[in-house]
Amino acid sequence: MKFVFFGYDFSLPVLERLLEDEHELLALFTFECDNVFNFNREIIKKAQDLGVPFTLARPAGSEIEYYTDQGAQLFLACGYPYKIPPIDETRAYGVNTHPSLLPKGRGLMPTPYILMHHPEAAGFSIHKITADFDAGDILYQEAIELSGRESVDSYSAKIARRTPEAISRVIAHLPDYWDKANPQDPQEASHFPPPDETMRTFDWTKTVEEIDKVGRAFGSFGSLAPVEGALLAVFDYKIEQTDHGQSPGAVIERSSDSISIAAENGVVTLTRFMQIK
Repeated sequence: MKFVFFGYDFSLPVLERLLEDEHELLALFTFECDNVFNFNREIIKKAQDLGVPFTLARPAGSEIEYYTDQGAQLFLACGYPYKIPPIDETRAYGVNTHPSLLPKGRGLMPTPYILMHHPEAAGFSIHKITADFDAGDILYQEAIELSGRESVDSYSAKIARRTPEAISRVIAHLPDYWDKANPQDPQEASHFPPPDETMRTFDWTKTVEEIDKVGRAFGSFGSLAPVEGALLAVFDYKIEQTDHGQSPGAVIERSSDSISIAAENGVVTLTRFMQIK
């Protein structure tokens, strides 16, 4: 099957699996990445090695029509943040993957909400692309059981391990999955807006367990920590429940590569961070 792919390095295993299955890539749409916390270098290199055109620009309706005319039978999005123009269902399939158990957890970045407040939405879904984000009929989905200290990174890794096989199976029998797709129940739907700074910020008046929940929800994407008038982006830390006798937010110890800060019932030691304000 000829296909157009929308994604970045996180979704490269899905692309590679489809190539192993002998599907033919016609074009790659990716997006600007900082190549520090999100990456597109490897997926661009894959397109270059294959001699396939790629772009960082958002897709236009004319491009969907062009690749359909070139024989594209599938437009597949995996971790792609932008809206894909309408696809003529009489000529090609439009399929998206989403990191929640739809219709729960619609939105651009649902994982922090799932980890902090909505474990019932944990999973991933493969669904039809429609005019409304994340609202298409469900082709396939799997629930994911969260561990006691699940993080955005471990959750994403679980999805990354399972998605290539699931996509491969769906695409191999796509007409059948398409005809049997289940509409989403709008009464069951929940939509999470992009997380704001408040949601990402450590509150030193909270317990170390509550702060840890924030840290795990954002992981390598970075939490925020106010420290002595500065704002730090935090990518790794340790927590310890202990009596310290200090006011919440007080710096207990500082070294060249770590800062220990008092929380309500313990200490949070920042071990990988950078000042942003």
